[in-house]
Amino acid sequence: MAEPVLEIIAPNVASRYFSLIALTLLYYDFVLTISMEVERYWSGGRSWASFFYFVNRYLSVLSIIPVVFEFFSNVSETVSINWLRMVSQSFDKCYSITSVSSLLILRTYALYNRSRKILYLLISTFGIGGLVSLLAMFMTSKQEGSSNHVMIIPGCDLTVSTKQGYYMAVAWGPILVFDGTVFVLTLYKALEVGRTWSGSLFKIMLRDGTIYFGIIAICYLSNILTYAFADLMYKGLSTTLTNVISSVLATRLMLNIRDPELFELPRRWESESV
Repeated sequence: MAEPVLEIIAPNVASRYFSLIALTLLYYDFVLTISMEVERYWSGGRSWASFFYFVNRYLSVLSIIPVVFEFFSNVSETVSINWLRMVSQSFDKCYSITSVSSLLILRTYALYNRSRKILYLLISTFGIGGLVSLLAMFMTSKQEGSSNHVMIIPGCDLTVSTKQGYYMAVAWGPILVFDGTVFVLTLYKALEVGRTWSGSLFKIMLRDGTIYFGIIAICYLSNILTYAFADLMYKGLSTTLTNVISSVLATRLMLNIRDPELFELPRRWESESV
């Protein structure tokens, strides 16, 4: 009996540590950047960029609440472990797929001087990928979990079956493809510009976009690989942390764009700044 118990405890504790790290990172960064947010987004005109900034910022803060219940609350199985998990995953995917992606679309659209071709490319990539992800998540919800053991520590049963893991890996794939498309477009523009406008806001946008993709690609690949190949109890171990990192990085991207100490964009880019 002791060995099965230890096999259950170890991954559950690991999941809770990862969630605790995500929770700490999210709210610590919120405290660090709230003064910049007030200065750069609470005054002045409103735009789609500011709208999606606030959606990303505050939906991420609120969406961590069901995650806390999922990982740390002591609920009866009849109340619904499945319901908590569904709410938690839906909130997580909501702000990862919509608000963050919308911010990336706006940034890339601005970098390409409001090119409609780029806008249509990004929207179609996002739309098709979103449908694939939603279909995969729907198929995941129809699959029954693999664990029938009794929980011996507070929280929900976090196990994911092998088939559910494959569906979740598929769900994360299109998000990586979309971010990869944004990265390629950003890199192409960086190579096209070369050393021009060194120190400008445009250059900052290129730098931040490259850093964002490098970090987030590692996180997404981690999710895909753990869902597809990890042991049952370790599948999706870093999902919550990945969502938080994505939201925090997107927030930083948008705050940097409105840094008053940066040099101005060249005149033909001034109207495009988000």
